[in-house]
Amino acid sequence: MNKQNKTEKVQLRTTEYLKGKLDKLSMQDGISKNSLINQAIAWYVQEREKRVA
Repeated sequence: MNKQNKTEKVQLRTTEYLKGKLDKLSMQDGISKNSLINQAIAWYVQEREKRVA
């Protein structure tokens, strides 16, 4: 298996893992997956802005 195929396989596993976590956490918190994703993006942007400032 070449390096690109290994990388793609790891990315797929990571994506599936995160998708499962997202499903579970959104159900536990009673919010939509889209809302949870938006909150994560907003948090990331805020953290990046703090580091740049």
